[in-house]
Amino acid sequence: MMSLQTDYTRSLKEKTERLKNGLAKISRDHLCSGLIPTPITKGFRSRAKYKIFGNPESFSIKGTDPIQGEVPYKDALWMMPSWGRKLVIEIVANISDKLSYFWVDGFEVQLAHGNRHAHVTLSVKRQDRKSYAELAEFMLDNVSSLEGVSIPSKKQYLGKSYLLHNIDKKNFYAQYAAFFQSNVCLTTWLVNEVKHKCQNLDFYRILDLYCGVGLISLSIAENTTPVLGVDINKRAIDSAWLNAKNLGFGQVSFLCCPVENFLQNASISPNDLVIIDPPRSGCPESLIHIISKRKPDFICSISCDLPSHIRDLEHWIGNGYDVQSIAALDMFPFTEFLETVAFLQRRN
Repeated sequence: MMSLQTDYTRSLKEKTERLKNGLAKISRDHLCSGLIPTPITKGFRSRAKYKIFGNPESFSIKGTDPIQGEVPYKDALWMMPSWGRKLVIEIVANISDKLSYFWVDGFEVQLAHGNRHAHVTLSVKRQDRKSYAELAEFMLDNVSSLEGVSIPSKKQYLGKSYLLHNIDKKNFYAQYAAFFQSNVCLTTWLVNEVKHKCQNLDFYRILDLYCGVGLISLSIAENTTPVLGVDINKRAIDSAWLNAKNLGFGQVSFLCCPVENFLQNASISPNDLVIIDPPRSGCPESLIHIISKRKPDFICSISCDLPSHIRDLEHWIGNGYDVQSIAALDMFPFTEFLETVAFLQRRN
């Protein structure tokens, strides 16, 4: 554990230096007080993939360690919370017991935040014509905390297709194939950072672009706040509608379409708060230009890739916005990725 902590200290130092240098390129390094670390000794990941090699008589199961690469699966369990480690071992035992008839190439485990609920997705060859429902039912009966099993290649889904996450005392449903933050230690910190910065902003409506399941907008909005979310993932949009209903929001709408298409004719007013959390590739400059022309007062820009976010912030600055604050979270330890949250305000 000492070696792990030493390696992480070194990794944090390197990331902090990259953060400082990146922000210096846009002369905003003075706005970020430092990098929020992940408490890695507690286990921080809610998702993990495993591969199975060999045949039913002789097989091995491998996981991916961010430091060492592909390793025996038990050597990669340290990233998950303790209950998740036990869950994976149970899943492995159940799959191993049935491999002679139900061969599985691999599986992905997803853990809920704040609840001991889990979902597993099995990777099975499409040409294997038999049903895997029996294996799924066996796992649901024998693996504690397992609430759903999906076999996409067979179009088979047993148990619950949604995971229930508890973030800052609010419940959020996320369909198993919809994106949800994977860091069980810092996701609440991320939400609270946005909430804190929004407390004193004077806005009427939240426009949530690349909204996912509505985690950010529904966390910071009052129940009477109008919210409009847009995302291309139908499973995420279905989850967002479910979350809005369960949380008691009345003036919300979630649209399933490309953000680019939505913005062509979207009505955006100065008293809108625009939240934008694009894929790692960042926000196309054309979208920043379209949004800026409609002059919303406030922008909350979220990214998990520092270089693309620095580029986007440079475009926002060039389109009439000032960066008011920047927070950085190491939500992906031992990787090149870094979560950053920036608040911008339109220049008068």
